[in-house]
Amino acid sequence: MPRFLYASVARLPGNFSRLTVRGMRTTIATAVLLASLVSWSLQVSAQASSQIVQHVDGTQLQALPNHLPLWATAGHQVGVLPGDQMLDHLTLVLQRSPQRESDFARFLEEQQNPASPNYHRWLSPAETGARFGVTDQDIETLSNWLQSQGLHVDWVARSRVFLGFSGTAANVGRAFHTQMRSYRVDGEERISISSDPILPAALLPVVKAIHGLYTVEDRPAFQMDAAQAEAPDENSNSGNHYMAPADFATIYDLPANLTGSGQTIGIVGRSRTNFADFDNFRRLTGSTFSNPTEIVPTAFGGVDPGAAATTCTTSPCSPPADQGEATLDVLRAGSVAPGANLLLVTTTSASGGIETDAEYLVETTPVPVQVMTISFGSCESGAGASRVAFWDTLFQQAAGEGISVFVSSGDAGASGCDTHGGAPPASPLPNSPNYICSSSYATCVGGTEFNDSSASNYWSSNNGTYLLSALSYIPEGAWNEPLNSISATQVNASGGGVSAFIATPSWQTGTGVPSAKSGRYSPDIAFSAAGHDGYFACYAAAGNSCVAGSNGSYSFEYFYGTSAAAPSMAGIAALLDQKQGAAQGNLNPLLYALAARVPAAFHDVTVASSGVSACTVNTPSMCNNSIPSPTGLAGGQAGYLVTQGYDQVTGLGSLDVQAFIDNYLPVSATKPTVTVSGTVVIDPALKYCYAAA
Repeated sequence: MPRFLYASVARLPGNFSRLTVRGMRTTIATAVLLASLVSWSLQVSAQASSQIVQHVDGTQLQALPNHLPLWATAGHQVGVLPGDQMLDHLTLVLQRSPQRESDFARFLEEQQNPASPNYHRWLSPAETGARFGVTDQDIETLSNWLQSQGLHVDWVARSRVFLGFSGTAANVGRAFHTQMRSYRVDGEERISISSDPILPAALLPVVKAIHGLYTVEDRPAFQMDAAQAEAPDENSNSGNHYMAPADFATIYDLPANLTGSGQTIGIVGRSRTNFADFDNFRRLTGSTFSNPTEIVPTAFGGVDPGAAATTCTTSPCSPPADQGEATLDVLRAGSVAPGANLLLVTTTSASGGIETDAEYLVETTPVPVQVMTISFGSCESGAGASRVAFWDTLFQQAAGEGISVFVSSGDAGASGCDTHGGAPPASPLPNSPNYICSSSYATCVGGTEFNDSSASNYWSSNNGTYLLSALSYIPEGAWNEPLNSISATQVNASGGGVSAFIATPSWQTGTGVPSAKSGRYSPDIAFSAAGHDGYFACYAAAGNSCVAGSNGSYSFEYFYGTSAAAPSMAGIAALLDQKQGAAQGNLNPLLYALAARVPAAFHDVTVASSGVSACTVNTPSMCNNSIPSPTGLAGGQAGYLVTQGYDQVTGLGSLDVQAFIDNYLPVSATKPTVTVSGTVVIDPALKYCYAAA
């Protein structure tokens, strides 16, 4: 029989405890003790003090700053919203206590450390809430206060960092000591509060932001055009080339033995898709991906956007942009990872749009995906701190659940507030990145453009099997197409820049990363996004179904933009997960470490690789993401140059996918064995326990 175990507990600095064990002799005793330590540390972790410690006094008020969008000015104001107008999909983004936030950040680091017992120990939403969320008492206090203001509490996230509510415009304005007004900006109708919200000061320690108090137009980051094919060639006389899946696989060295089998990619969308488009695409390209499972997140307030369009019904043809985006995302993710499951989550903009979709993917139990891709966005300066806080908090939770998140950097160059594909404004707003990319828990994917002026070196004059015409990797510059088909200036370039709200993460280091450390820099990586070599597609709603006529020719669509790059990287992440045999979570820290350790896994985009001979940041070209002026290439808004190593146009560059996957991590990481003897030091959040000397 084992001897009894005697233990004493003493507090140590830094919220640790020391458990001194005496009399332990047997393996059974060791196992029992370890189980006890796990249970004890989880109990300690679950204990947390409420942050609302004062009486909620309606006379002691304080403003919540950075909630008024730049466009909500008197000059844009139309009027006050009707008092009975319902405002849905409002969310309190909750703030953990400093201790719990620190614990969670450290736990996320350890999930990516093969030497930690918490390596790849992914959490469920409920586990995240129990260990790191806001306390039940604080949530109850917030809920009671909202209800006392005539507002309705709709839901509380399992992670206990979001609280959804709704109410009339009059009650929302009264609760936050402001007014809900309507505005007209660039011809669009928008709504916004008229001033920063004001809350009882007692609530401020637990409220990080209020999401939904003003309109943000999240635009899909893609463009499309039509082309005619004289079967079997898709290489046009203009010198354009259209990438089929086989071309992408050749250029970026996709491993032939991986398909993403066993993995699920979540696609955030606002439309259903036409499965006939995928049938025609697979027939011509040899792709084998399955049709997506389409889900409307009704439990999260989502509303079905309705059946997809199957033909072009207008003249001239004006296909639905949201359906085009969803179609592109499925084609790109599916053709890169044909063995992966594709989960397209879709709801209308009026019912929460992409936020509702993403909440479904992150808050559902069991966690339904290992990878998420989002090809929407707007500029950070227009979206504001509250919107950035919403996505950063959601993506942080996703990282803890093992979800790898990819977001397109945007198509408006460094001047992200401009409308991509449109004419440059006479007075552009200051440079600003895509606000959904600002989170350090999402990988931001920018755009490149092939330097293939010597086309015969890189493209065959005729297509081979399944439309293959690419011969090898093609040198890349920044995606920047400042002139349209009639040589008028336009805004069309890879987004990128520096966040005004998210600090530079500790892992964002290396050659080219700005030494100023003035914020989170984006993008992180990039893939081809130019219309010059767009992505081959079938899209019947645009009149380009890929169905051949009697003469054998057919019309097809080609997509381009960073919306194509992000789901491509999502497919690559599914291949990586298959190789590793598990979800990988936030890839960013290891991306930057790998770029320093194995630079051959990346195609660095530089001035030399772009082929621009007289590179200057003041003239938009393939060596930058500057934008032109309304009247010419000169006089526009300067962006950023491509440089050796990292840059704010293409990030670390594109990937040699085979080299990236081969060098990413050992297939199986060796986890440490804990030997218990003498004194054991325990982290109350179960980060580690070890024998003290």
